[in-house]
Amino acid sequence: MNEPRRWMGLDPTGMRTTVALHPPVLDEASEAVLEEAVASLGTARGLEWVGDDGVLVHVLASLITQAQTRLREAVAGALDQGYTLAELGHVLETTENEVRNQFIPAN
Repeated sequence: MNEPRRWMGLDPTGMRTTVALHPPVLDEASEAVLEEAVASLGTARGLEWVGDDGVLVHVLASLITQAQTRLREAVAGALDQGYTLAELGHVLETTENEVRNQFIPAN
């Protein structure tokens, strides 16, 4: 039986270590990065977005659309690198079949 795939990461002391594949995490780090992305994109587009939820919706929707495009590209790349549909399903918190249906074009 094959050993489950692991990623390289850093432990709390900064030493390289292996990390098991895991699904997405909502945490303070991802929140901070998203806040920075929202602020950066709003500024880049010259929008006065602070306090205007309509502008915030536009900025978030733009980031989501961009991320979805990048995710499709990343899934294709991961498949080329030998990741299995099961591994990607685990990381995406979905099934192999959903990964196939969502990310692999029908011929």
